[in-house]
Amino acid sequence: MPRNPAKTRCQQPNCRAWALRGSDPPRCSAHSGRAGAPPGNQNRLVHGFYASTLQPDELADLAAHAGDTTLDAEIAVTRIALRRILGMLLTGLTPGPNPRPLDAHDYARFIALAFHGAGAISRLLRARQQLGGDQSDHILSFFDEALDELSVEWGVEL
Repeated sequence: MPRNPAKTRCQQPNCRAWALRGSDPPRCSAHSGRAGAPPGNQNRLVHGFYASTLQPDELADLAAHAGDTTLDAEIAVTRIALRRILGMLLTGLTPGPNPRPLDAHDYARFIALAFHGAGAISRLLRARQQLGGDQSDHILSFFDEALDELSVEWGVEL
């Protein structure tokens, strides 16, 4: 029995967490079906990466790729996010209606995010190239053209 008799345990089998106040049936935060911050929480508008509404260029880019689930669309959306992070690092301010200067902890966090974003873009580009969707691979087209010319010149199928 808890010291506070108003507290009840989560009704989910094998869960030992305390239930959220006012939940019916009594469930903990993990099993209540609620996701994220409480309704009305506006912290995401004040702090960090999601601080401001999208800039017009970001909104146009996202709108262009909104319904597209192709690899190229994923690359474009990742580039938009990376551009926002790099913008914060260059200006030294968070975006939004009340920008604040970045401190040392923010710089470390955003630099790490920038490296992760660049790595993600690199992996996506590599995957696109392996799938054969990268038409800008000049080396591959150069070798194809050279082999075709040698094939014609030597009279052999290469």
